[in-house]
Amino acid sequence: PAADVISLFSNAYSNVPVDKWSADWDDADVTDVQVSGDDVKLYTNLVFAGIEFTSQTIDATDMTNFFMDIWTPDPTALPAIFKIKLVDFGADGVFGGGDDVEHELTFDANSTPSLKTGSWVRFDIPLSDFTGLTTKAHLAQLILVADPNTVYVDNILFHK
Repeated sequence: PAADVISLFSNAYSNVPVDKWSADWDDADVTDVQVSGDDVKLYTNLVFAGIEFTSQTIDATDMTNFFMDIWTPDPTALPAIFKIKLVDFGADGVFGGGDDVEHELTFDANSTPSLKTGSWVRFDIPLSDFTGLTTKAHLAQLILVADPNTVYVDNILFHK
């Protein structure tokens, strides 16, 4: 149900505001494209990408999972990796206020889920796996780090 979802990007739900899909301080390029009639984000030159929702942080306190789908044409055999980092700006809601928390998870060909070339990979990650993310009331950044460097991204959301 829509009431159980906070969507950053999907065609299935109303999306919350996202300030930047590729922050000024990152290395990535992002383009909006369609794949089989579905809107997706295409990241190229993806060393790392900062997705920022700082003007209206997200309160994911009641959510249990982080979800996203990715697809890459690039090789995904080891040592290829894909990292997902969530950053909460703490109670003051601003970067560097002394109460920021974050946690990053790493995925590869041997992880669950495993990276695959030419196939959609679905991440449905319990927020409890982000052990360093001790607060979730002011989420402000999603940072993607990758080698592969070309990644299609869809359905970025929190749910319960």
